[in-house]
Amino acid sequence: MHKEEEIQSVKLNRSSIQIKENEYVEYKSEVYKISSIIDFNEVVGIDIKTKRAKRLRISDIKPISSDKDIKLPIFNDIGEYTDSEFQEIQKKYLAIEPLLSDNISRKEIEEHAKKIDIHYTTLYRWLRRYQSTGTLLGLLPKPSGRKKGETRLDYATEEIMQNIIQTYYLSKQKPSIQAVIRKINIECKNRKIVAPGKNTIRNRIHKLSEYEVLKKQGNRSMARTKFEPVPGKFESDYPMQLIEIDHTPVDLILVDDEHREPIGRPWITVAIDIYSRMIVGYYLSLSAPSVTSVAMCITNVVLPKDKLLLELDIDSNWNVWGFPETIHVDNGADFRAEAIKVAGLAHGINIEFRPVGRSNFGGHIERVIGTLMTAVHEIPGTTFSNIQQKGEYDADKHSSMTFSEFEKWLVTFITKIYHKRKHTGINQSPEQLWEDGVFGEDAPVGLMPKPTDPLSVTIDFLPIFKRTIQKNGVNIDGINYYDHLLRSKINMLDEDGKKKRFIFKRDPRNIKFIWFYDDETMEYFKIPVADQSMPDMTLWELESIKTHLRESGSRQINNAEILEAHEELNRQIEDASKKSKKAKTKRWFNKPHQKRYYQRFKMMMIFGMKMFQI
Repeated sequence: MHKEEEIQSVKLNRSSIQIKENEYVEYKSEVYKISSIIDFNEVVGIDIKTKRAKRLRISDIKPISSDKDIKLPIFNDIGEYTDSEFQEIQKKYLAIEPLLSDNISRKEIEEHAKKIDIHYTTLYRWLRRYQSTGTLLGLLPKPSGRKKGETRLDYATEEIMQNIIQTYYLSKQKPSIQAVIRKINIECKNRKIVAPGKNTIRNRIHKLSEYEVLKKQGNRSMARTKFEPVPGKFESDYPMQLIEIDHTPVDLILVDDEHREPIGRPWITVAIDIYSRMIVGYYLSLSAPSVTSVAMCITNVVLPKDKLLLELDIDSNWNVWGFPETIHVDNGADFRAEAIKVAGLAHGINIEFRPVGRSNFGGHIERVIGTLMTAVHEIPGTTFSNIQQKGEYDADKHSSMTFSEFEKWLVTFITKIYHKRKHTGINQSPEQLWEDGVFGEDAPVGLMPKPTDPLSVTIDFLPIFKRTIQKNGVNIDGINYYDHLLRSKINMLDEDGKKKRFIFKRDPRNIKFIWFYDDETMEYFKIPVADQSMPDMTLWELESIKTHLRESGSRQINNAEILEAHEELNRQIEDASKKSKKAKTKRWFNKPHQKRYYQRFKMMMIFGMKMFQI
């Protein structure tokens, strides 16, 4: 294999860069001590060798390598950790949390150790591991993973158990826990799957919040009275303390890139900072919102936006990055939301899925979405928000923006208009309040820590799949992925003698490759699609192709059919586009003044050809 064809590998790095005065950082292979912060883009650093001051671009700052003698489990995939391990992480973090200030003394550490009945040297060790890695996962004492003899539920068993708990136990029928156990056992038997133990089921039920149980078992008013906050109660004291995320269909019909034919309305997932009302992240998709939309939006929140602005060719700034303390999200019934919570915990983010339809968080996110949609109504192809606004306007006929063009418009509006104009709720612009919250005299946070490796953050939040590896690789949604790297894993057995399921992750924005996690080397490897003739494709395009094939009567879908269907859809669009253009041209020429113009133009062409003897 040639060097340029070598498979890309990634060892997850969840550390972050502290951008504070007196912090040591690496800049162009040299070590500097930050002496002062200029703005969101630059700091002043003192070269520890020459003692000279220098302006350092924040985008080029790197963390200094941590102690290489300490082997810490911060490179594992989050899917490898057990519930008990995460409980251990939380316990240790609560113990060291009061010690995380910049100027903590040894005496204070020893006093705190006595107070919580933990030896001070143990606290020192936990504190050093946390600070050297920048992640909660550094608090695990040894490399984690599945222990010998430990049983872990596979995806199918977990799905059955969670589905029955959500649809049967959490119902007005109020069945007993024993009835739930019986129903799960029957369903597992019917599907020839090993049933979970009784205690496992009981533990899952006991983990349910009292609010959720009361509400879904018919005691909605009691749940609301006991648990739900009063509207407007949730406010924030500083940037990134509390983030809200919600979704909405965009009031706009988009067109395809090649033929400019209508393809439908996109969905947008928006994240706002409650303190400043800044839009801190978004995710745009043609697929309906899901936990994947939430995960992709959170990734956008955490990562710096410089690369995004460059890719969209937008001359603006969006100085938002870092790890929020808490995120509130709508729609959390899907049990896969737990994977996002775990990914959040790995980065120190508390992610809460709030009750569906109960917007008791001040309505901030709804107002921001309303502002975005009002601006969208000025774009040709808008569907407007209601029938009265729409009137006789034909959105399909006037549609003109492609997905990428709309994304550029959206980010331009966010960064150049919404962030900069006065917001009535805070009596200043979101950007001004954000800057005050970061750099102001009473600012409690300063610049947020930046993730050391953006790709590691992205991979952590990507949708997870657990699959066995066959001779032809691995199959996800009817598409085969293969690389020689997978050969040694073919039909590998786990400790129970069953075919081992490996962790794979896929980016919905480009499904031409997946990420394979090798639990032996603790690395991710980029595995391409087996059929290299497949074009770059989004998950939405794959779903559209599958729908087309099913409607055409195809029962089994394989790679060849998908590629053929992709070409067929393109031909259909091209034919429709040609017919549309032909009809428009015919109508144009049939109009009297346009017909005269064409005849005059034709005569001029004939005259010109004679002049130049063509």
